[in-house]
Amino acid sequence: MKKKTIPLIPPHKIPVYAIGLLRNPLKAISKMIGLYGDIFAMQLAKNSNIIFVNHPDFVKHILKDNQDNYSRGKAVKQSAITGLHELLGNGIFMSDGEDWEAQHKLLKGLFSVTAIEATLPTIENELIGLIKKWENEIKTNPIVNIEHELNLLMLCIMLRTQVSAELSFDYDAMYDALSGRMESSSVKALFMFQLKAFLLKPLGIKYQYTKHKKYLETLNAIADTLVEGLVEGKYKPTGLFQLLLADYQLQNTTKEGIRDQFMNFLFAGFDTTATAITWTLYSLAANPALQQQVKDDLANSIKKDATLHLANRQLPLLQMVMKEALRLYPPVWSYAREAATDDVMCGYPVPAKSIMVISSYALHRHRQFWPSGDVFTIENFEKENFKGKNFAYIPFGQGKRMCIGRALADYQMQVIIGGILQAFTLETLSAKYPGITANIIIKGEKPISVRISK
Repeated sequence: MKKKTIPLIPPHKIPVYAIGLLRNPLKAISKMIGLYGDIFAMQLAKNSNIIFVNHPDFVKHILKDNQDNYSRGKAVKQSAITGLHELLGNGIFMSDGEDWEAQHKLLKGLFSVTAIEATLPTIENELIGLIKKWENEIKTNPIVNIEHELNLLMLCIMLRTQVSAELSFDYDAMYDALSGRMESSSVKALFMFQLKAFLLKPLGIKYQYTKHKKYLETLNAIADTLVEGLVEGKYKPTGLFQLLLADYQLQNTTKEGIRDQFMNFLFAGFDTTATAITWTLYSLAANPALQQQVKDDLANSIKKDATLHLANRQLPLLQMVMKEALRLYPPVWSYAREAATDDVMCGYPVPAKSIMVISSYALHRHRQFWPSGDVFTIENFEKENFKGKNFAYIPFGQGKRMCIGRALADYQMQVIIGGILQAFTLETLSAKYPGITANIIIKGEKPISVRISK
C-alpha cells in the first residue's frame, strides 16, 4: 500500500488549539477534525507526535487489527504530571501484554451471567431505597439532581457487591475525593499545567503539579484500611475482594495488587454506568413522547408476563434509547494509545511512541456514519441502520481491551432505568440541553437535574 502523509497542524496554530483544548476539548477536537479531516497530527516537540483519528478504519486498526502495538498504560503514563498512574497502579486498566492477559483471566469471572445475576438483590434493595427517598423529597421539592444521586447509588452498589456487604462506607466523602481526583487528571488540568509551566519558566520557576495529591491521599487511606481488613479477616468480602483474597492466600498477588485492582474498580466500575444512566434519563425527560412509549412498552411486557423480572425482559425500545444516549454521551469520551513500534495504518506511517487519540464523542457524530449528528434519534440502532458500524460506535471501546464490565453495565442500566420509569415521570427544567464538561468522564457543565412526579 502506498504510504500517505498525515496532515500536520502548523506550529503557529498549536497555541490556539491548546487554548481551545483547555476551554472545551470536545469542541476543540471537533473543530480540528472539521479543518484537517479524519487524521491529523500535532507535534509538540521533536519526536513527540499526537495523532488524532476519527474514522472506523483507523479505530479498527488501533483497537483490534494491530492492538498489541498500541499500549493504553504507556499512553496514560505520558501524562504522568497528573498522577493518574499513581491512582491506578498496575491494575487491569493500566497493565499491558501478558500482565493484562493474566489479570483479565482472573477478573472475567466477575462478569459471567451467574455473577451478574447474583448482584441483583443488592441492585434492587438500593434502587428501592432511592425511589422511596425521591418519593418523600418530591413532596416539598420535585427537582432532583440525578447526576449526583445516581453516582452515589452506583458507588454503593459497586462497593456492596465487589468489596463487602457488611461494611459501612462514607459514600459522599469517597465520591468527593474521587471526583476531585478525576477532575485533576482531566485534559483541562493537563493543559493548565502546561500553560503555567510555560509562563513561569522564564522566571526560573519550575512549576509542580500537586492538586491531585490530597485526593490521592484520601483514597489511599480508604484503600489501605480495606485491604488490611480483608487480609486480616475482619469482614466478609464479596465479588472482587473475595476473588482477590483467594489469590492473595495462594500468594499470586500482594496487598499492593489488591489495592491497585480496588482503585481500578473505583475508577471505572461505577462512574461510567452512573453517567450513562443519567444521560439516558435526561434524554427521555427531553423527549416526553418517547418516554411514554418506553413506559407503555414496559407496561405491555409486564401485562404479558408479570412473573418475569425486569432484568430478563426483552425491551428493544429501551435498549435503543440506551444505545443512542451512549452514542451522544459516551461516558469515556476519548481513548489514548501509544505506538510501541513504527507502524503503517491504512497507508499512513505511524512513528513509534506516537500518542494516538480517538474521540468517541466526535466519532459518534461523524456525518458519514451518523447522519442525525447531535440529534437524539433511536432509529440509528434499528438493525438495518446500524449494520457495519461496529467501529463507528465505541462507548465501551473495541477489540480485546473492550470494557470488561459492559454486560454488567447493560444489565444495571436496564434494571435501574426501567425501575425509575415505573415509579416516576421525568421532565426537563429547560428546553435547552445542558452543557458538557469533559473531564475523564463526561459530566454536565452544571449538575444534571430533572423534575420528577409520581
